[in-house]
Amino acid sequence: MQTRTFVKMAETLVIVAMLCLMLSASALAQKTTSCGTDVTNLSISVFKYTDATNTTTYNLWPDKTNPDGTPVPYISGKSKGQNIDGRIQVDNCTYDLTINLNFSNRYFSWKFPNGSVVGNSFNSTGFNIDHVGTVPVTDGGSTFLNWCNTATDNYGGCGVDGDGYFVRRSMGSAMDVSGSQNYGHRYNYSPLDNQFPTATGTAYVKIYHPDAITWIITADSVPPPSSVTGTDGPWSVIIDRNTGAVMSYQKTPMKIVVKRI
Repeated sequence: MQTRTFVKMAETLVIVAMLCLMLSASALAQKTTSCGTDVTNLSISVFKYTDATNTTTYNLWPDKTNPDGTPVPYISGKSKGQNIDGRIQVDNCTYDLTINLNFSNRYFSWKFPNGSVVGNSFNSTGFNIDHVGTVPVTDGGSTFLNWCNTATDNYGGCGVDGDGYFVRRSMGSAMDVSGSQNYGHRYNYSPLDNQFPTATGTAYVKIYHPDAITWIITADSVPPPSSVTGTDGPWSVIIDRNTGAVMSYQKTPMKIVVKRI
């Protein structure tokens, strides 16, 4: 009897071990493949003024500026109970540049001088700029030009202007008022994500990547959307995030500078 009992116990242990291995293998199979480590050592500056005279402003403002008008950067990391989460998302293979200020007392403000469903100004705590991490150094060299012609994620195209070579990307920023009033401010949309295609026809943002540690981001200039009478400019759109419906089009010049520190 003892022999049979030991045999049954051994068989049970084998079955349990096999089940554990199967569950472990299943969990590993369900985990998304990692593309590397997120870039988290970032300083992100949102510029209020267009130049050193501090007379003309962009329509995206930081919450804090220095006495000379330059922005106080959002430094990724934890300090004194505050957590600023700025990163280029490599681990999840999206390569998006994101910032999350929900666990800090910092914010930035979108300005809509002609009014909008959220008023003339709205304080936001996050944005997402698509596939910034795959943009090569935009020096106009052969490596960059070859990437422009062959990269499968170059949906917005490359360009050059007085500030240098750049790559066009989409950008989104949530503007959640309360309850079900969930709006978003967008510059165009990414066919890679296929979210909110109603933003099509608005400006992309331009990514200048002059060296390995610097990204300069501004809004492109495009003709006004077909339903709008106006002139070329950095046209963006406010959408209803629940339905994707267009709430209004806006001219929204802005400038963000990101440094890896």
